[in-house]
Amino acid sequence: MIWTPKRHITVLLGLIVGLSGLLLEAAPANAQGIDPQDRPISQVRVDGLENVSEQLVLNQIRSLIGEPYDAHTVEQDIIRLTHLGRFDKVTVRVEPIADGSVALIFVVSEQAILTDVQVVGNKAIPDQTILGMVLIRPGDPADPYLIEQGLGRIIREYQNKGHFVADISIDRELLKESDILVYRVREGPRVKIKGIRFEGNSRFTQKQLKSKLRSKAYFPLLRKGNLNREELELDSSGVRDFYHGRGFLDAQVGRRIDLSPDEKSAVVVFLVEEGRQYLVYQVRILPTEQGDQPLLPDAQIRQYMHMVPGDIYLADLATRSSRTLQDLYGQLGFLDVRVNISALPHEDEALVDLVVSIQQGIPSVVGKVSITGNELTRQKVVLRQVRGMDPGRPFDKTGVDRTRRRLANGRLFSEGTVTILGEPQDGTRDVLIDVTEATTGSISFGAGLSSDAGVLGAIDLNQRNFDITDTPQTPKEFFTGRAFRGAGQSFALSLQPGDEVSRYSISFSEPSLLETDYTFGTSLSFFQREFDDYDEERTGGSVSFGRRFGDVWSASTSLRTTTVDISTIDPEAPLDVFAVMGESDLTGIGFSVVRSTTDSRIFPTHGNRWEFNVEQVGGLGGDYDFTKVSTEFRQFWTVEEDFFGRRTVLSWRVKASIIPEDNEAPFFERLYLGGQSSFRGFEFRGVGPRGIQANTGTPGDEAVGGEWLLTTGVEYNFPIYTEVLRAVFFTDMGTLTDDPGVDDWRVSVGTGLRIKVPFFGSAPFALDVAAPIVKQDGDQTQVLSFSLDLPFR
Repeated sequence: MIWTPKRHITVLLGLIVGLSGLLLEAAPANAQGIDPQDRPISQVRVDGLENVSEQLVLNQIRSLIGEPYDAHTVEQDIIRLTHLGRFDKVTVRVEPIADGSVALIFVVSEQAILTDVQVVGNKAIPDQTILGMVLIRPGDPADPYLIEQGLGRIIREYQNKGHFVADISIDRELLKESDILVYRVREGPRVKIKGIRFEGNSRFTQKQLKSKLRSKAYFPLLRKGNLNREELELDSSGVRDFYHGRGFLDAQVGRRIDLSPDEKSAVVVFLVEEGRQYLVYQVRILPTEQGDQPLLPDAQIRQYMHMVPGDIYLADLATRSSRTLQDLYGQLGFLDVRVNISALPHEDEALVDLVVSIQQGIPSVVGKVSITGNELTRQKVVLRQVRGMDPGRPFDKTGVDRTRRRLANGRLFSEGTVTILGEPQDGTRDVLIDVTEATTGSISFGAGLSSDAGVLGAIDLNQRNFDITDTPQTPKEFFTGRAFRGAGQSFALSLQPGDEVSRYSISFSEPSLLETDYTFGTSLSFFQREFDDYDEERTGGSVSFGRRFGDVWSASTSLRTTTVDISTIDPEAPLDVFAVMGESDLTGIGFSVVRSTTDSRIFPTHGNRWEFNVEQVGGLGGDYDFTKVSTEFRQFWTVEEDFFGRRTVLSWRVKASIIPEDNEAPFFERLYLGGQSSFRGFEFRGVGPRGIQANTGTPGDEAVGGEWLLTTGVEYNFPIYTEVLRAVFFTDMGTLTDDPGVDDWRVSVGTGLRIKVPFFGSAPFALDVAAPIVKQDGDQTQVLSFSLDLPFR
């Protein structure tokens, strides 16, 4: 038996008919030739009671001895007695008394008292869970309404578990004979969703609408695909809201379940009635509350609206307009401003009026800013993240929101909340910032595998909340991690030996030098790589100074010194390698500018990042003198966001680099292209000029780099299974030559997977398959490229 709206209506009609019968029997006096209206009541009696307390019944009766008889009051008395849920039937008998008064007798038939409540036939849901849902117990009256209500709850729970054809019945014969209530369950198979489709949709594709659903079709191992009634109801509402948000305000969405013959699978069909798409007719600004001086004139408010008359009504744009106006007021200190934009449809035309209501309140000034929860982190480090809350100055509500995001997305705190204290009418309001410190230090042991770098071992020590001045007072402080912590500095020590590549480095950075916007960083490193024709070792160090210009722009200058040793040269190696055999000393003075509006460092979903770098190698002496210039731009767009908040992201990148001087840079400082991290579809350094073999004087296979690099590419990244598994489609293209231009252009296309497992870190695994569709002679191709980190903690 399926619990449907029709069944609800049937039960309700039954109750109405029963109640009507009770009311019809409430006035038998006229049938006896008696008109009791307004006669005094001399007796009130209840007949038929066995288990129910008489006092409980009399407490429900408002017809009292000494009061005149009133038919309406008697009817209400019957209703109240019925609502006790203790009686199958309630009637009234009126008897005349010789003195002209009447006796009022309520005749009741008590409901049976349940001796037991049982459930049989259930396997998927335990007895205790089912009996907890029915809300009726042994010793309770056998109330038909409560019994049917319990049956409906059991049906819904089974449907939510995927048993969409479950049948629940009541053993009515046993209930009548023995006062035992037994729910009999026939669970049936757990129905899986075989497919989902839409009917009636013409303005939006199946794919667009499916992205709004929680329900998903069954897929082996990855998705259970169980049919769930509650999820289907949410899905119908979600699709309807999707249409309403795009101007189809009359849209309706129903559904049909097409079960397979064996009732083990089903196709869910959503039935769409799109209706008309509404246009904006006018924007109406309601007057502010009495006593408020309007901050902005109506004309200026309209300028900040993202819709104008004649546009299609879009709920997203209405929400964005509301947010824009709230930010505008918030920047002026109006913390509690409320902006409501509603769509008022016309009766006869597909038009809406946008009605803007603004409750602006009063502006507030920042009072005291207090910080809690920072047991190890210095208060000044927390205050570095604060925006728009300078004591004594007006609040900037957008800064308050940025502070929340910076605390939440930063690397020092796992959680951060900002609470504005006081009441909306207070002119000065204090701020409470509460943070939860994250685990910022780690030591890890692991391994890495890359198609570009081979196998690596790894021992990494990192502390993101380092304090170089916080020396330990006792050995316990050092070993418990309470020393060298709290200043927001970064310290890293990395030991990564490998079969092809080995890296060893130590670095330190200060993000706020002397509590200013200036930054400082320094590092020492040793790098060793075995190429096919030679070995390369690099030993060096660097120091940098930078400055932040707000939250978007930053710039830095750097100094570096490096010693490069080229050894173990194969006779077939290029002449360029023999030309720099042995040790070479390099120095460099660099300058960089970065502008970033992305929402995340790890997985950006919107915004862009632009970077410009220039380095003068030889600026502090050394064996070489040349210049490197490079710039790179990346843009990220959120294409769509599904019901679970998972975003599909489209990104575009372009990079250009040049060494202006001809033949001045040694081969190990030139530009290279190819591999998983730069140009998929080609081997590591598989694109670009090849060297002349020293032993033959003919071109060989070893890359010697170029002096002009230009690459671009597009990537489409979308979720497959939660946030654990994502897929990408991409195209990479570009060139690497000695002269600026687009000669020798290459193009590759491919697809890949991104697997994110918390144990493996933020973004540990990337697997790409790519194929060059345009390549040049001498290029070295590679179909599969990957990167995998395996930490052992």
